[in-house]
Amino acid sequence: MRKISKYIISLAILSALHMLYAPTICNAQDTIKYPINPMKGIRVGIDFSKFLFPLIFNNERMGFEATADMHIKGNMFGVVEAGWLYANLERPDYHYKQYGVYGKLGIDYNLLKPKVPNSNDIVYGGVRYGFSNFNQQAEKITIPGYYWPDAPGETIPLSNMSAHWIELLFGVKAEVLKNLYIGMSFRFKFRIISPKDEFSMPYIIPGYGNGFESTAIGITYNVSYNIHF
Repeated sequence: MRKISKYIISLAILSALHMLYAPTICNAQDTIKYPINPMKGIRVGIDFSKFLFPLIFNNERMGFEATADMHIKGNMFGVVEAGWLYANLERPDYHYKQYGVYGKLGIDYNLLKPKVPNSNDIVYGGVRYGFSNFNQQAEKITIPGYYWPDAPGETIPLSNMSAHWIELLFGVKAEVLKNLYIGMSFRFKFRIISPKDEFSMPYIIPGYGNGFESTAIGITYNVSYNIHF
């Protein structure tokens, strides 16, 4: 259900962005290539899916992510992203808790050639280096016994871990009101340093995804505002 809803929201945002660009498609000005309008100041925002989806679907994970990007030169933007994640899974045979923070550094490259003057919309490709530090703990673990009674009450003690990964991404940001943007990105993630724990792999790596997989796919949904200075 959650995945279906994410796809529906993705299509809705893409449709809205298409409507924003549509008026220029059949315009005679399409043959004119305007110079790039460099963004002034810093654009700050949040990924609203990190806390909105859990509130809607009563998810076992809750998080928050903030973003900031700034024009560097030409079509390039420097990007910083940071957030936190809390997971709380209660099952009949265990209770798992996790909390962690993460950060990402990278660059976006605007692929869109402006077709209207002073356009701030971008369609971009980018790369991120991500890192996360987190802890996990499991309690009330029941070990099934096949020839003897189950052994309840086992515990995996609190442990600290870290992970590092690379992301390749493609996204869009459209200025819907002056200085106000909505956008989304599709991300392909490749883990380069895995967390190490003598008891178990993490259920999830904050900022990355499934702790058992060496690759992951993610989608972000952003609203941001350009602060001029």
